[in-house]
Amino acid sequence: MDRPVAALSFDYAADDHVPIHEHVKAQLLYAIEGTMVLSTRQGKWVLLPTRALWVPANTRHSIRMRGPVRMRTLFFDHTVTAPTPSCAAVSVSPLLRELIVSMLQEPRWYAPASRGAQMAALISSELHVCHTLPLSLPWPGDAKLRRACDAMQRNPTLAGDMEYWASRLSMSSRTLARRFRAETGMSFREWRAQLLLLEAQLRLAQGQSSSRIANALGYASHAAFSAMFRKATGLTPSERIWSKRH
Repeated sequence: MDRPVAALSFDYAADDHVPIHEHVKAQLLYAIEGTMVLSTRQGKWVLLPTRALWVPANTRHSIRMRGPVRMRTLFFDHTVTAPTPSCAAVSVSPLLRELIVSMLQEPRWYAPASRGAQMAALISSELHVCHTLPLSLPWPGDAKLRRACDAMQRNPTLAGDMEYWASRLSMSSRTLARRFRAETGMSFREWRAQLLLLEAQLRLAQGQSSSRIANALGYASHAAFSAMFRKATGLTPSERIWSKRH
């Protein structure tokens, strides 16, 4: 479409999967309801309520829905300044949310001086005040490490230390540690802690109780899980739930 900003709407069922694809335009992925995970070869990004994901043009990616999702997405041409040069989770202000929803009610081929054009200009301006958020997880390029990371993502838990995964990959724990940092920029322990934190936030956004999440992720107690969560985010799980609802 020959317009700076174009809006589209999609609804998905739980566990729906959008296979690998790319767009010639940059995209802002946003869900007015639901959570999803976007994957590229470089990493995975968690899309929580009140958050959006900036996807640069020609970025190959896939999307997995974590529960029912009502996606409202925007596409931008080259005239719009990107909020970040690469994929990133960004904050969505109440104003930007309403602009996204309202843009869907405008004609797709809006006239240059129309209400739609004015809204498109305001959306482009709002992108400049979006804050990037630490909701990403770097993904290794090495095939063996990718298989291990895929397995950990499918079953995120504290169980299985570095020695366990080194044994499964037929390498020493020292080799695994060195290759993990070289591939992801994080230690094995840091990477798994980030995986568990993102999984915990996804489950909180879906309405699961913090005690249930602590048990599912393998924490010895609810207190241990809460302490980890507060150290990482500055909030307890219950405070995080409250802040998302208000």
